[in-house]
Parts: sequence; C-alpha cells; structure tokens
Amino acid sequence: MTDTWESTIARAEALREDAAESSDPTLLIAAVEACRTARTLAPRETAPRDWARSEALLGTALALLGERSGDTVSLREADACYAAAASAYTRENAPLDWARMQRNRGTVLTLLGEHYGEDPALGLAVTCYRAALEEYGADTAREDRALTETSLGHALRVLGERTNNVATLLDALACCRASLAHDPRHDAPLDRAMAQSNLANALAALGACEPGRARLDEAVAVYRAALDGLAQPRGDPNSLAKWVPAATAYRAAVRFNLMLALQRLQERS
Repeated sequence: MTDTWESTIARAEALREDAAESSDPTLLIAAVEACRTARTLAPRETAPRDWARSEALLGTALALLGERSGDTVSLREADACYAAAASAYTRENAPLDWARMQRNRGTVLTLLGEHYGEDPALGLAVTCYRAALEEYGADTAREDRALTETSLGHALRVLGERTNNVATLLDALACCRASLAHDPRHDAPLDRAMAQSNLANALAALGACEPGRARLDEAVAVYRAALDGLAQPRGDPNSLAKWVPAATAYRAAVRFNLMLALQRLQERS
C-alpha cells in the first residue's frame, strides 16, 4: 500500500507542477483527483504524515483551481485541507511544516477576502500569517519569514483600506519594510520587485488618507525601484523563459499603480 501511495502522490505532484505552468484545466482537475486518491491510500490513523502530505498537496491543487476559475468552493476546501494538514503537522513535532500550512491558509483566505468580499477571511488570514511568523526565525528561515511578512503586509493593507483603519495600514507598512530587510533573495528580481511593490502599495494607501506628500513621494520612488528590478532579467535561459512573461505582466500592474500615485501627487500640488 505504501508503494501505491508513493506512486500516486508522485503522479499528483507532477500533475500539479505541470498544471501550474499550463492553462489546460484538465491537468488541475487530474491533479485534484490524484490527491484525493492518495489521501485514501494513506489513512491518518496508520500513516499520519503521508496523510498530511496528501491533504497539503490537495489544498495546493484546489487553491490554484479556485484562483484560476473563481470557484470559492474550491478555495474554501483548500483552506480546510491546509487546516487538516496542520492538525497532523503539529507545532511541537513539525513546526516548519505547521507554519507552512498557516501561511498557505493565509494565502487562500486573503484571496477569499480580497476578491470575493469575505472580510472576516482577511482577519483570519492575518492571524494565520502571524502564527507562521512565530516559527520563522529571522536567522533560521529568512526566506520563509520574508515571504510571510510580504503576504501579511498585503493582507493588512487590504484590510486597512476596507475598514479605513490607519493603524492597520501602519502595521502593513511595518511588515512590508521588515520583509525587504529580511529578504535574502537578491538574485530573485521578480520576488524582490513584488515585495517592493507591496511596500509602495502600503505607502500609497497611507498617503491617500494622510495629509501631505511624504508617503506618496516615497511610494513613487519605490514603484520606480521595482520597475528597475523588473527591467534587469538575469539567470539561465530556462529560468528566463518563465521569468519574462511573469515580469511583463507584473510590470504592467506596477506601472498602473505608479500612475495612480502620481495622479494623487498632482492633485496635491
């Protein structure tokens, strides 16, 4: 039975990886079904870690399916899968796996809150990200910490804008600054540009509800720094083939946000 689970989970992982790089929805659906099969082959009672791995991978496949299709049912099931996996990846016995499930929950809950108007989900996302950060040390898991701080900053910024809460926006700003300070990925320009853009978004949100130009001026400078990073591709050809389309799409979003910040500055001239 173990061999059967191992071959099934390997197939599920391969399908999920192929689906992430393809627009073919049948790959994602096949990945979800393979994950469901793997879960039945590794019962929690007899193989708890294999069961948790199946749940986590099912959550990842469902999250991607829900994000692409706008299916909130899949997103909610993804959240439930991550929560279930976290109950097996206990904080005491597998703290980093547990933290990863918290961060994954945060990602799905942020999607539900930001794009589908489920405001309580944003608050729960913040709670999940903060829990993950308790296990990600600045020295022992710097990349995971930086990624989680970026995600927490994003969730707080959306929540702060929804509730018109300056204190929440200030928390978002602090998280975004911390993410860039902890980020070791100097050779990952897209990731760094996303973190910079996240910081600029928080600055722009604060600038919209505070008097003066200081926040907006800094937002403009940070947006421009992000664009500079996106204009300097580097790496091996295979990596660049994936990097260029993503950078092109993200560059357009950063330019749009930069334009909005410049418009606000002009209004205050």
